[in-house]
Amino acid sequence: MIVEDQDRLTADSEGFKVTTFMHDAVVIRSGIAQAVINRRGAELIGWQVGVNDLLWPGDSQGWNQTCPLMFPSCGWSESSLAEIKGQYYPMPVHGFVSMLEFDVVSSSESEVTLEASDDEFTKTMFPFYFLFRITYKIVESRLNIDISVKNTSYSAFLPYSIGIHPGFRWPLLSSRKDSWRLQFDKSESPLVPCISSQGLIRGDQRKISFRGRRLHLDETLFKNEALCFLNANSKRLSLVGEKVTIRIDAPDARNWVVWSLPQQDFLALEPCTGHGDIEGRRIPFDEREYNVNLAPGEEQQFRVRFEFLQHED
Repeated sequence: MIVEDQDRLTADSEGFKVTTFMHDAVVIRSGIAQAVINRRGAELIGWQVGVNDLLWPGDSQGWNQTCPLMFPSCGWSESSLAEIKGQYYPMPVHGFVSMLEFDVVSSSESEVTLEASDDEFTKTMFPFYFLFRITYKIVESRLNIDISVKNTSYSAFLPYSIGIHPGFRWPLLSSRKDSWRLQFDKSESPLVPCISSQGLIRGDQRKISFRGRRLHLDETLFKNEALCFLNANSKRLSLVGEKVTIRIDAPDARNWVVWSLPQQDFLALEPCTGHGDIEGRRIPFDEREYNVNLAPGEEQQFRVRFEFLQHED
């Protein structure tokens, strides 16, 4: 049970640990670090290491989220609709998981697990059975995020794609955005797909300037929408500044999306398994080649690791 504006004590083998429950949110801590998770959408809405506030707080005039999850789709569906078994269902951008109220099923000082499952609301958009479970665990300057999706049907396969959409403060501890770079752990193609005004993947591409595995950042990179690295080689992406680095490991991701808005001080680094619809090609949802297709009773993981590193002088 969530206790508003009070502390809740939970016992473990070492004694009592304190997990703080704010109104509809949970705070977990480790040393000088803490993370705040909203029960709505199980969204990470705060991550601090010492005095460093690392996540974009949201802005009602621009992007009003912080670190939403993506499920059962990633990106935009054409006309915001998904064709499933011959019927059309509304499918919001990145799916509907951010609309769900999650239950806290276990918690300690440094870790919390939340769950949501199909119900009458989700069936209006997605006629499948599922259990979505996510665990946040903070260990000093590292934040581990473990997601599992289980097909709770006795007979039907569960098709889905999944991801996470963290927006990090950019710039952080410096005044210049162009002093930052992205560091990929593997070489990637400098050609990325163009994105339509409806958020769909177009057939043409544009070229961006890599230096080895480095991409130097400035706002002009995003004037034509997001950078989508599809079927990426890299499982690690680092946002590197003059004084600090934020590292993301996503061993189960297939794609990386990098996105920002003009005159907004954030950079979204999104590991995911799916992507938006291809312009002019409406593919039935359960025929998307990049989907995970879980057999009845099966469960699959999606793991992400954030780490904050300060550079030595």
